[in-house]
Amino acid sequence: MNCKDMMQIPELTEVLKLKAGENGLQKSVRWIYFADCLQCVKSEYKIENYIHGDEFVVLTNPSVTDDSKKLMTLIHQMYEYRITALGINEGQISEELIEYCEEKNLPLFELPEKYPLIDLSQIICRKLVLEENDRNAAEQLFSSILDAEHLSRERVMAQARYLNIDLEGSFFVAEFAFASENGESGWENDDSLAAGRNVKSMIRAEFSRYIKQDILILPQAGSILALIPDKDAEESHIKEIFVRIVDRAQREYRINLMIGVGNSRAYLDEVKNSRNEASAALRAAEVSGLKGQIFFYRDQGIYTLISHVDDSRILDAYVDEKIGKLLQADELNDGNLHETLENYLNCSCNAKKTAEAMFLHRNTLNYRLKKIREILSCDLENLDTCLEMKMAFMISRYRNRE
Repeated sequence: MNCKDMMQIPELTEVLKLKAGENGLQKSVRWIYFADCLQCVKSEYKIENYIHGDEFVVLTNPSVTDDSKKLMTLIHQMYEYRITALGINEGQISEELIEYCEEKNLPLFELPEKYPLIDLSQIICRKLVLEENDRNAAEQLFSSILDAEHLSRERVMAQARYLNIDLEGSFFVAEFAFASENGESGWENDDSLAAGRNVKSMIRAEFSRYIKQDILILPQAGSILALIPDKDAEESHIKEIFVRIVDRAQREYRINLMIGVGNSRAYLDEVKNSRNEASAALRAAEVSGLKGQIFFYRDQGIYTLISHVDDSRILDAYVDEKIGKLLQADELNDGNLHETLENYLNCSCNAKKTAEAMFLHRNTLNYRLKKIREILSCDLENLDTCLEMKMAFMISRYRNRE
């Protein structure tokens, strides 16, 4: 539930009056927190012990709200811990607070002074719990679509209708992978649950601008999958959404994301193929050293073909046939001839460029190339031979990343 959804709860339409921060209404609400007793704990109070992000904070005690300095200091601190919104009684909202919330895109709601806060708590918490139950059921539905060996379309569609989820039309899967500082895919962080929750909320919020229905989201180890309909948004809009998600994740939460995007599928039993393509796009980007953070499977060139070979033994056999002897020789002699050959192939078999790229003397490179020819019994002047060996290196790198 985001702030806009909260405002539209029938029992609260006349209760929550927006005073500032309209641009932040897409922010997600994880829970409601009443901060009226903060002054009781005085200096012992530590924000991080109570605020964990995405809370709708309610402050109505005049001893806090009437002291402008105390109030603004408290809200500054809470904002640093990423609260979602504020609720303050009518007559207790200053112009300074309105300006601050407007500047920070922090939704500020005016509450009726006589409205029972226990009712506010029960209404919002009940909505959040029901929504969480529906989200868990939706995750299970998404998981069943991806994992089922023999998908029962009738059963899946029945579950979708019960959850008010539209599964008609074409869909594609996007994988949002958490990347480490060196850019490699990975996610080993003590705050992984919080990070995952923040990114899930961000994905939903950004796609809600263009797509009418709620998208299915499934957390994985190190990534988040999203099932995205392609009927409501144009491809250019989809790319814009991905760019905004990557930018917001870095700017707001210091999270580095890499996004792999599979091809669209018109049948639910083919969605798992799109999921595999999304992962393959990420692996291919890593292997090939592509710059950027958003990778479409259809744009991955030769790696698209490699990923379609289901029997990995075929790929391994090809590598062994073309460059296996060289790899074994390097392993036995602690050598680097295979690195020399790969650089030579990547430099279009140009000895001068290869020597410059590897900071080698030309004679040293020629000596190594001679040894390579002897070990592999190959002709490095033959274009077909060079293409086959380059393919073998690409396969080897791809397989080592799986």
